Amino acid sequence: MIHSARNVSVWGHSLRAPAIAGASAESYIQPMNDAAIAPSASSLPSRRLGGAGIATLLTGLTLCFIGARFLVVPGAAAAGFGVPLAGLAAYAVAKGARDLSFGALLIAVTLLGERRAAALTLLLGSVIPVVDGAIVLAWRGAHPGYLAMHWGTAVLCVALGALQLRRRA
Repeated sequence: MIHSARNVSVWGHSLRAPAIAGASAESYIQPMNDAAIAPSASSLPSRRLGGAGIATLLTGLTLCFIGARFLVVPGAAAAGFGVPLAGLAAYAVAKGARDLSFGALLIAVTLLGERRAAALTLLLGSVIPVVDGAIVLAWRGAHPGYLAMHWGTAVLCVALGALQLRRRA
């Protein structure tokens, strides 16, 4: 039951908080500690990652590498992608940022033990290499090596996503 409101100081700021019968304002204002902001290694899930988790981590690390490579040496990375820069330097930055952030997300959800989030990230993200392969197909034609790399990655993402969904918590 709320009786009245009173001022409460939180981190040097004065807040108007309702007075609840039998409880102080401090009892329902949760203090933040360093663990809430940046969890330590000991606060991460202790369960083993298993084969699918390790493969998911490796996929995330590979994406981070590809993304960083596009940002650091865009010409070489673009040639490896299958579409040379040829005056399209902006696409290298966009692809680099996309792969780096997608890989980091995949690593984060895997290390936090969020296997369903990792599975959905992989399954929904499998669209990316399918589209990448279509871009290469439109740009270069049916080049088996590049198409196998992109569309094989899509198959890998779907397979890993399915394994993550099947894995027991």
